[in-house]
Amino acid sequence: MPAPKNDDEHEDEREAAVGSDGRPGGGISVAFLGNSILYYNDCPRFLVNLGSGSITRQDSCLRGGASLPSLWEDGNGMGRKFATRNAIVDVGDDTTAGGDVAYDVGKPTVLALLSGRDDDDDDAVEVADGAGDVADGAGDVGKEKRRWDFVVLNDHTQGPARIESRNATRDALLRWYVPLFSRYRATPVIVETAAYRYPGIRGSEDLGSNPREFQERVREGVASYVETLRSGLPVRDGSIAAPRMAPVGTAYLRVHDDDRELWEGLFDPYDNFHPSPSGTFLQGCVLHWTIFGYAPPLPRTEEEIAHLWGDARVMHDVRNGEIGPPLPSLKSAEYLWNVAREICSPTEGRIQNGAKPSNESRGKLKPSGT
Repeated sequence: MPAPKNDDEHEDEREAAVGSDGRPGGGISVAFLGNSILYYNDCPRFLVNLGSGSITRQDSCLRGGASLPSLWEDGNGMGRKFATRNAIVDVGDDTTAGGDVAYDVGKPTVLALLSGRDDDDDDAVEVADGAGDVADGAGDVGKEKRRWDFVVLNDHTQGPARIESRNATRDALLRWYVPLFSRYRATPVIVETAAYRYPGIRGSEDLGSNPREFQERVREGVASYVETLRSGLPVRDGSIAAPRMAPVGTAYLRVHDDDRELWEGLFDPYDNFHPSPSGTFLQGCVLHWTIFGYAPPLPRTEEEIAHLWGDARVMHDVRNGEIGPPLPSLKSAEYLWNVAREICSPTEGRIQNGAKPSNESRGKLKPSGT
């Protein structure tokens, strides 16, 4: 695993969490690229609400089941998933329209999200042509105005756990994503997604006989993505902040070791791999720590918990009238908030670079109940 970061690197991260409007601790813009691990329980909007003002703008390009290479090729797949009451916007906004109603479903492609241009726009074609050649060391660094301070990405959960798919994603990152991150000076944050609740489901029989073995493979692969991005981005000259890993899966394992029942409750009970609202809450806390270097506000009432998903475009993927999993209780939310703090806080010996929690920090937390 990479070595823990020193104090200077943490200072760099704190400086990176100054928004494109120049206001420390506010005005941050975050783009989301990935699949259902992010769109279940509407992680983009949830994270905005969780931050209570620390993130002021978000948008996304998401597609169920996507890997980062396939997301580039296939684009957004949320036309139906996000066609809900909370997603309705005025016709004429930059949305996908259906009849007389327009929905906020995100941007159609990765290129459109990161560049702010339609794919058939002449300037966009020029940008796309540049994505694919990083031999010049990403020479277009900062050529365009920064659109996004951070870009949160997740690969298909099994992708980083296998060598062949891991290498395909690393190639895609260098060929397509790095030139855009460089051009628009966006800092990538790659999610270390959580291993599945049950070994062997969804074709994962070769990825370990227990969640820990599966998670180790995922973490190793995502750490390689971070190093791939670091090698292609102009990090050393300060043109862009260092890419980082959001250790969500590591946080899940911490819960697994503390409270098996609460860990099981982090998964959607109908498929055992998507996050429940409690899983999204933990994911959001880890993302906030990874981006800002400090904790989000802790909700203190049930009303504040409910507000976090008050504008969610989709929650549980309802089938046949099923009732989705419940929102986290105040006690479980406080415990999960503390898990994120332990896993991510530099004072607890665990930071966003793939290192494990220090032995000294183990056992400090006790579940507060569910």
